[in-house]
Amino acid sequence: MSHDEDQLIPNLYRYIQPWEAEFVDSVRVWAEYALKRQEANAQNRRLTLEDLDDSWDRGIPRINTLFQKGRHTLAYDKGWRVRTEFKAYQILKQNPFWWTHQRHDGKLWNLNNYRTDMIQALGGVEGILEHTLFRGTYFPTWEGLFWERASGFEESMKFKKLTNAQRSGLNQIPNRRFTLWWSPTINRANVYVGFQVQLDLTGIFMHGKIPTLKISLIQIFRAHLWQKIHESVVMDLCQVFDQELDALEIQTVQKETIHPRKSYKMNSSCADVLLFAQYKWNVSRPSLMADSKWVFVENWEN
Repeated sequence: MSHDEDQLIPNLYRYIQPWEAEFVDSVRVWAEYALKRQEANAQNRRLTLEDLDDSWDRGIPRINTLFQKGRHTLAYDKGWRVRTEFKAYQILKQNPFWWTHQRHDGKLWNLNNYRTDMIQALGGVEGILEHTLFRGTYFPTWEGLFWERASGFEESMKFKKLTNAQRSGLNQIPNRRFTLWWSPTINRANVYVGFQVQLDLTGIFMHGKIPTLKISLIQIFRAHLWQKIHESVVMDLCQVFDQELDALEIQTVQKETIHPRKSYKMNSSCADVLLFAQYKWNVSRPSLMADSKWVFVENWEN
């Protein structure tokens, strides 16, 4: 993704506090909490979220662990750290956070600021969407735009009787969707350095081998769709010219026969539409840029 020369991409480690700072902060936050609790007890009232707003997601363990749903049972959950360590021998999946627990310690990192700064550094949401197929969807705005899951095709198919091949094909749908959505960024000469290949019956060029994207694009432009789009655009242009004959001072609009391969043949071309003007205009002989006097030919063109 491109960004301005002087615009630095934020570094992740700047948004995570070092342990030393966490420990110092934790001592202060828990001391503050003890004082606030004492005050609340003296006034015979409960602590509210407003009282703890600035220290809610601070401290080790986090202050907010005291206010979760099953907080009373946590005291009886003895030896949980050792148990999570030994889960490595029961569960095959690697757990990088084996030494911490969301319910006991709380969430020890907060990347909201990182997310905001990263989006800003990449040109905001609009700037990022310029690298996707968003323009091609013709949605007026990105707000409220999301992938439908509940009513999606793959969701309804999940629970049907499917063969293994069908089920594995179903699992590929999110990957294909992702690749197609980001295809303007992925399929570029400076991202995938490879031999440039033109996709059959389309004017799309593939840089390097991206089978997932190739399948999606072939499926979209099946049944000579690229050729049909080209022909329909030419027809639309002819209709517009016909309606604006007087305004554009056109005498006749002549639609040429379109060669079937015209839309995707990139090394030669010809006109699709010929426009004849209502009057003739002067045409000069071929001249160089440095020539000061142009010589106009006797027989004028229209």
